[in-house]
Amino acid sequence: MAIKSYTLYKMMVRLIIFGPPGAGKGTYSAKLEKILGITKISTGDVLREEVKRRTELGVKIEKYLEKGVLVPDDIVIEIVKREILRASPRGFILDGFPRNLYQAKALEKITTIDAIINLLIPEEILIEKLLGRRICSRCGEIYNVANIDRIIDGIRYLLPPLTPQREGVCDKCGGPLIMREDDKVEVIKRRLRVYKEYSEPIIEYYRSKGLEFIDILVNREPEVIVRRIVNALKSRGLLT
Repeated sequence: MAIKSYTLYKMMVRLIIFGPPGAGKGTYSAKLEKILGITKISTGDVLREEVKRRTELGVKIEKYLEKGVLVPDDIVIEIVKREILRASPRGFILDGFPRNLYQAKALEKITTIDAIINLLIPEEILIEKLLGRRICSRCGEIYNVANIDRIIDGIRYLLPPLTPQREGVCDKCGGPLIMREDDKVEVIKRRLRVYKEYSEPIIEYYRSKGLEFIDILVNREPEVIVRRIVNALKSRGLLT
């Protein structure tokens, strides 16, 4: 059943989405952007666009990316602040920000957050999903060949594949599909450890401040998960 577009109960709904690599943050934030009429602010996308446009900030960012180091907090904060000011009057969803307590505290000076969507999924399912991920080398469209149907701790994880019409060929642009270099078991496990190390203090910080947390178990296809998120927002009075 398709999800209808909701009229926002508040003048704005301001969200953060958390979740480990492969949980689907990009997928769900993009779907919520469309359904709710809010703006998706992905720090990764914004930084890459800044580099592509060769802006003054983009030139600085490129130097850090070329060295393989994190872009300094103050640059990221400046860009996120700008994107929030440009966001839809209906609100926004932050994907990839904040990444540390310094950024979280800086965000408090920029805006108020109404709720945090926290995606939950077991590590073994994440690894299987990420090993099945395929990306168009031309346009970046994402597919997944993993067909997951497993029971863990009494919970069924039924995650069907998202495959192109022609094997190995992107539906969107006809480009070849590839497996990312970092979608390997040892690299995936390292990325999951890094995520846990940086996310746990932020989540603990936000919980201690009494922020509204929406914990979402990712054990079904995206349409079902998005419906759960929308229903949770509605039950908390953020949607009518």
